[in-house]
Amino acid sequence: MAAVIVTIYLIAAAAAAVHAAVSGDLRALSMATLWVSRFAVGDWLGLVLAGVCGLNAWALWQVLRGPALPRAGNLPPSVVWLRRLIYAGIAGDLGLWELVEELSDTVEDFASAGLWAATVILLLHVISGIRVWFRAVAIALCLVDLVPLPLGNGPAGVIDLFAAPGFACMVMILIGQRRDGRWSGATIGIGQLSLVVRLGLPVLTFLPRSEEVLFGGVGLLFSALYILSTVWLARTAHELARPAAVPPATGRTSRVSVALALALPLVVVGTEESARFSFTAARETCPSYAATRPEDRQRAFLCLARSEENAVREPMFPKDQPDQRILAHGADLCALPKAKDRAARLQLAGGAAEPHDLAAALEFLCPGVVLRQKADEVLEQTEEHRRDHLREAEWQAEMAKMNARCSDPWPKVRARRQGTAAYRLFEGGGYYIFDDRDETEGPGGDFFKAVDDGFIDAVGSSAAIMTFGENGPMCLTLKAFSKAPPLRLKGWHMVVEVGIASRTGRLVVERYPEGGDSGALGPLPDLAAGPGQYRMRVYAREFEWDEKDPNAPGEEHLIVVYPGRSTKKITHVPRS
Repeated sequence: MAAVIVTIYLIAAAAAAVHAAVSGDLRALSMATLWVSRFAVGDWLGLVLAGVCGLNAWALWQVLRGPALPRAGNLPPSVVWLRRLIYAGIAGDLGLWELVEELSDTVEDFASAGLWAATVILLLHVISGIRVWFRAVAIALCLVDLVPLPLGNGPAGVIDLFAAPGFACMVMILIGQRRDGRWSGATIGIGQLSLVVRLGLPVLTFLPRSEEVLFGGVGLLFSALYILSTVWLARTAHELARPAAVPPATGRTSRVSVALALALPLVVVGTEESARFSFTAARETCPSYAATRPEDRQRAFLCLARSEENAVREPMFPKDQPDQRILAHGADLCALPKAKDRAARLQLAGGAAEPHDLAAALEFLCPGVVLRQKADEVLEQTEEHRRDHLREAEWQAEMAKMNARCSDPWPKVRARRQGTAAYRLFEGGGYYIFDDRDETEGPGGDFFKAVDDGFIDAVGSSAAIMTFGENGPMCLTLKAFSKAPPLRLKGWHMVVEVGIASRTGRLVVERYPEGGDSGALGPLPDLAAGPGQYRMRVYAREFEWDEKDPNAPGEEHLIVVYPGRSTKKITHVPRS
């Protein structure tokens, strides 16, 4: 059976190699490497893949060929069960664990770790010629190696240092196999070589240009050589059919070794100081701080930490984290003095919460910290309000200063309503006269058309007026008359008269900062005397720029509005 399977595999690998040589496509040959999952790159990749296929064929033969010698009489029950455990582990290495992992990572982790622990304990029990303390230390090292450590995503070489107990356990098992006498030198040599490979791949991460090495032929070869551990296990199970040179330990000796092995991890883990929760489901309504007894505050914190009744509508921590881990995260958060630091730490822990939700939960674990945070927030808000008032006062003073530099160009011509203020221009310049209550979607003044016109575009109840400059202040005066005032053209660089309507009885200019980046810096009157048609005369003149006073207004506009039905545009003074 082993010969048939290996032959079929070699035929498939040879066909993939021929296909790769003809087409240059290495995907089929890469798939033929079976347990080499990652696809490497490099000039010699084809030859490396072919070599890996040969290695796999040899490994298949070693696994499937069975015991090299017939059984020497009836085997002890411990040896029979040990061989069953080893063959189950080999089945896992050859693909069973991959199938279990598709169902659940947790089940796969616990099943593989439990099977390996049972295999090591029984193997060290079966091995002859070693002392009780030797067995106890080896089993303890194996169990410590299986304890999960929160290493994060550190470098592979650093992570492998934490695997030193498992490496030491394997060394002791190989020493025991050599003393036992049942296992051949080839089997022990393959086990030793598998340990070298186990150390070799992390070492590659520290070499120059390590990424090219890891994802090249060398990294692929080292990954393939991990199958040596499976071959060692298979040969270990096969050669257990041989009689032992020294009878295995039995009775009280073996029981003591197993007891010591089980006790040593407990020394490492330590004793529980108090009862620990497993998973506490969130209730719809969590208790308040005032209504919670001190001994129940951890449960109240867990209730809020797992609740979805918060701003982000998600639990603060991942749902699969146990209570004790969440409580540990809570203690870490309590140790941080600033709310922004706690938010950053919570994000690192895979959680999310608004500051007030996090503070409400942490209040049950560290009320003093939360009180200091709230006091700091009040001080910060008070300081922010003070800064806002200062900025507002400075801006009001600046607006008053700019408004003081503008005056009425027609001081002796009194209108029904009038006003003068500075107007801040944004990029591109220009401003609107419009009916701010007109919600119709009809056409209005367009800045682009005003640019094409050279000064103004008035349509319906709005008008777009261009300015000489931009990004600075100008002076603007509005005057509303009951009838047409005199022209008074002297001193103005441009004077144009157009028709404009008011559907709601208002014609206004934007007020800063409601308009965003531009607007009048002081109050200006409504130019309309009710709904109807009006004539609007716009006067404009530009001032010379004063290098000694760069903040001086760059120009001045006068808007004169009076009733009139004509929509004809009249240019009294064209732009020069």
